[in-house]
Amino acid sequence: MSTESTTQFEKRKQDHLRIALDPRSQAEGLSGLSHVQLIHEALPDMNFQEVDPSTSFFSRKLSLPIFVSSMTGGHEKAPEMNAHLARLSSDKQLLMGVGSQRRELSDPDASLEWKSIRAKAPNALLIGNLGIAQVIRTPVDQIRGMLDSLQAEALFVHLNALQECLQPEGTPEFRGGYAAIENLVQKLSVPVIVKEVGCGFSVTTLKRIYGLGVYAVDVSGLGGTHWGRVEGYRSESEELLFQVAETFKDWGLSTVQSLLSAKEINENYTVWSSGGVRDGLQAAKLLAMGSNMIGIAQPWLKAALSEAPEKAVNELFEKLKLELKIAMFCTGTAKIENFRTKKVWKWHEH
Repeated sequence: MSTESTTQFEKRKQDHLRIALDPRSQAEGLSGLSHVQLIHEALPDMNFQEVDPSTSFFSRKLSLPIFVSSMTGGHEKAPEMNAHLARLSSDKQLLMGVGSQRRELSDPDASLEWKSIRAKAPNALLIGNLGIAQVIRTPVDQIRGMLDSLQAEALFVHLNALQECLQPEGTPEFRGGYAAIENLVQKLSVPVIVKEVGCGFSVTTLKRIYGLGVYAVDVSGLGGTHWGRVEGYRSESEELLFQVAETFKDWGLSTVQSLLSAKEINENYTVWSSGGVRDGLQAAKLLAMGSNMIGIAQPWLKAALSEAPEKAVNELFEKLKLELKIAMFCTGTAKIENFRTKKVWKWHEH
């Protein structure tokens, strides 16, 4: 198991942030979304103003079925960046996944960042986040305390096998993962959502996870920020990890394939989809295919780190909302739940 100093940890997180904004880290064009076409409805029997893109998460009303997907924290730019996104979550009723809370398990002061952000965004709808390697070896009471401190709506357990193999500080120790997830589900009062970080899920894994009683799976498929690439680009080009990361730069199962695999197991499988979603039309495609929620990460990151972050994150929200509403109107879909009752997409070969 790797041990990291605070300085090394902060450097790693800064690297992640910098490289996630580098186009080379994006597995662009591999999500499968270009093969999905929404079926145009020339005469929708409604007015545009009747289109309602809102949804709910348990008792929480959400303005959109789009969430701010987990990114990063634990470095000097993180508090300001996360504060902008948390305020957006609070103001616009959006779910927001926080970056990995691994540091909080060994450093109680690490939770202070979120306490101060929570003070500025009291109604932010935050989802906690821990890697499976930490879940396996951390007592449930400690995880519960971490979630209470965040006032979390739910917990993401992220699976990042490839990233852990390519990360110099990685902990690719996943034995006992299924039992650890099942134990969490039984003992936590908040929903547990299992997610990948950009490599997607096979049918076999989805079947096993389905039997554990988790609330949902975020398939987080190939097509967006590729954490294998991110780890590789932290090394110099002549170094071993850089070269090995190049070999695995397109590793993974696409977002679309992972979603279809889940629906093959059970039409009612609660699936959240992320991985290469860059606009509201792509979100609409995944909703039409049966996703319950859509995660977007890198575009929020770009907006939150721009020159005028408050303005940028709000403009991105409005853009995503309008794009989704237009896609709904032009498929004759008045409400998000209507996507469940009629098929408005088809497979399109190039």
